[in-house]
Amino acid sequence: MSIHKSISLLIIAAGFASCQKMERPPLVIIPDDVAKLNGPLQRNLWFEGSGIDSIYYEKGVATNVAYDNGVQGKAYKGATNSMMVFTAGSKIGSMTSFTVAFWMNTQKHTGGAQSIFMLGRSTDFWGNMFALVEGNDNAADNSMLLKFNFAGNWVEFNNNNGLNRLPDMYGKWKHIAFRYDEKTSVFSLFVDGEKYPIPDAVANRMKDNKPLGALAFKDPSKFIIGAFQQHAGVSGNPDGWMLRYTGLLDQFKVYTVAVTDADIKTLFTTKR
Repeated sequence: MSIHKSISLLIIAAGFASCQKMERPPLVIIPDDVAKLNGPLQRNLWFEGSGIDSIYYEKGVATNVAYDNGVQGKAYKGATNSMMVFTAGSKIGSMTSFTVAFWMNTQKHTGGAQSIFMLGRSTDFWGNMFALVEGNDNAADNSMLLKFNFAGNWVEFNNNNGLNRLPDMYGKWKHIAFRYDEKTSVFSLFVDGEKYPIPDAVANRMKDNKPLGALAFKDPSKFIIGAFQQHAGVSGNPDGWMLRYTGLLDQFKVYTVAVTDADIKTLFTTKR
């Protein structure tokens, strides 16, 4: 074989290899786009057949996770033994305001509470932030008892204190966005792009009779999709009522700022 022919074959082989779609390794790879790393969007999970975060290019450690049709492409599909775990390497562990937005589609479950997501805290049972869905065994009721906790602040949509359960939440795609603004100390919930009614006494967060202001998460640990921190080996073993999330999730985003009403609406209308 001539030298020229050998070189040509090598070039063709190299070109073929370069065209292959290679999966990113399960490591935190720092890209050149510093502006993106320092931007307000610090978690962006599309669940396109894997758990790669498009901001830090970190691949979450998935346990018994499957993928199904989502609002755009594929979606995370939970199960009674599944979860996806990321490090707390992004800036969400030190954020003083936040917006957490995602699409969910789940069926009713009975018994305990399913954790949708959790920002762990190694020194506290409840972690730094989480959202959970309590069981519903009423066949005639399609409302959801949703609970949210951030930095020790509880907001429970349980038909008490003017916080109604979320209506018509099961068996369909619903867009959810939680928001807290340190400038106003106001907590908000959006469902399908619309602000959900919350009494001022609950929306306006206070501490020691003063506006709560900037948040201060402590000892941030793993960021977990579909399970409690205890399932991921943080802060002891899980109690019997602690359940994994068995529904679907898509377009999961965490911002370190209070995103505007209009931008949350856009996330809903564009299904992003």
